[in-house]
Amino acid sequence: MKRTSPTSRIAAIVVGTLCAFTGSHATEIEAVTGTRSYLELPIDASGEPHALPYIWERSVRGKHIVVLGTRHAFDPTSPMYPRIEKVFSRVRPQLVLHESEAPAELKSMPRDQAIKVGADLGFAVHLASKHGAATRSADAPLRDEINALLGMYSPQDVLVFLTAQRLIGNVKAPNLDSAAAEYPEFFARYLVGNGFPARVEWKTWSGFLDAYENVTGQPLSPGTWDRDLFSPIKRTGRLSDLARSTNAVRDRHLLTEIRRALRDHDRVVVVFGSWHVLALEPVLEGVLKQ
Repeated sequence: MKRTSPTSRIAAIVVGTLCAFTGSHATEIEAVTGTRSYLELPIDASGEPHALPYIWERSVRGKHIVVLGTRHAFDPTSPMYPRIEKVFSRVRPQLVLHESEAPAELKSMPRDQAIKVGADLGFAVHLASKHGAATRSADAPLRDEINALLGMYSPQDVLVFLTAQRLIGNVKAPNLDSAAAEYPEFFARYLVGNGFPARVEWKTWSGFLDAYENVTGQPLSPGTWDRDLFSPIKRTGRLSDLARSTNAVRDRHLLTEIRRALRDHDRVVVVFGSWHVLALEPVLEGVLKQ
């Protein structure tokens, strides 16, 4: 699932090709050995696991870990949130690992505001503060992620993918006017600020629209928008390959952070997008044996 965008609804606080249409199948960054393919996740027709949060929990040799696969829900009334809170109350984590980056302001927000601003990330940070737990991002640094993608894909492909996923968003009916207004800052701070090439022709929304049409073969509009083009759980061409590649980078970093957390703490809760958790589930058991 998409990672938090610095210019999405959490913008105020949180800093988520032609081959697709010619039949060529691009290579992908290699996934962690033993993980479940994003094309074979046990999810329903809506793309969700059978229950939210998806809970993977183990207690071995004095170490207790719970990995929660969540949906990025901004609705405080979502039934997912009371279930998450029950886990925190029972486990009393010493450390909470989360997706994306969480600014300090989230910790002091009331419950509903934290969710409206930061969705599951906001709630995880809110609960960590409530239980006196430390927090740490388990996500790959954006600069590392961009560098890995540029090592396999063209800058134009990466531009279109990251802008579609992190700025426009994984929604059926995106607000393209809002995305257009936010794009210059997104390009300068989020992309170029993290190592993406500062191409003059891509500094403006019109430049991005040209790149989008070059990559997808069609102009961007509410009528032509198709979020499945950028989905790791679909095989729709080069951009969905790229989506699985970026998840491979992030999943590898998440596993490293879980191992590190268990070395230093006895009670750990991980809150991450459900697709990532389902993909990593087959190898999580091995983390406890190391």
